[in-house]
Amino acid sequence: MTPLSPALLRPLLCTVVLSTPLLATAQEQAPGVQAGITFGATTGAYAHYDDKPLVLPALSWQGKRFFASPGSLGMNLYKADGLRLSAVATPYTLRFKTDDVNDPQLRRLHSRQMSAMVGINADYSADWGAVAASVKREVSGHGGGVESSLHYSYPIQAGRFTWVPRVGVVHSSARLLDYYYGISDEEALRSGLAAYKPGSATSPSLQIAVSTPLGTKWRATGVVANQWFGDAVEDSPMARRSSQTSAFISLMRAF
Repeated sequence: MTPLSPALLRPLLCTVVLSTPLLATAQEQAPGVQAGITFGATTGAYAHYDDKPLVLPALSWQGKRFFASPGSLGMNLYKADGLRLSAVATPYTLRFKTDDVNDPQLRRLHSRQMSAMVGINADYSADWGAVAASVKREVSGHGGGVESSLHYSYPIQAGRFTWVPRVGVVHSSARLLDYYYGISDEEALRSGLAAYKPGSATSPSLQIAVSTPLGTKWRATGVVANQWFGDAVEDSPMARRSSQTSAFISLMRAF
């Protein structure tokens, strides 16, 4: 079985925490194809919301220049001496569906869909851990907001298990948050909620991933993550609380 690759952890964590670009371990990604399934759930993003589990197919492929992974497509721009720069396209997985809301006022708001993000990732790995930075812009017609992030992780090998704790911050622009947490004057009039236009926000996060091989071809990866919202999100009438928690499991097979 090939060693744990950044492509398995990065997109999985990307799914669970507002599409933040994530985790590069100190190991290089092995070439080839890996496929499987990812399932889990995120709670706390919206008030009175029926959070439903997600079950998603997962595919990972690494070429000399282009790569694909569960939830992202990319192209390596530079790769040497532990540093990798890449252009990426990823989903912003937050969404608000009025059919899943249990509050009559929130049901009168417009639904908010997932978004497409494109941008640049920079990953640097050394003996002391890995640093990942990213800047991405929304390009699917939902306001064109920007999200930037900075994270540090350190892989710990314990027998057959690889543990990867990670800490970091995510900065979301006002335009991005306005689409997902803002309430327009028209929505306020219809719902009775106060109109709200958020500013930008910086949100710290804490995550831990664990991965282990299952035989010679399969690998299981689990992630638990928590993100604490900035005031611009926490003050929205759409928000439930000051943080959101996610848990996901991925099963991947190497070919």
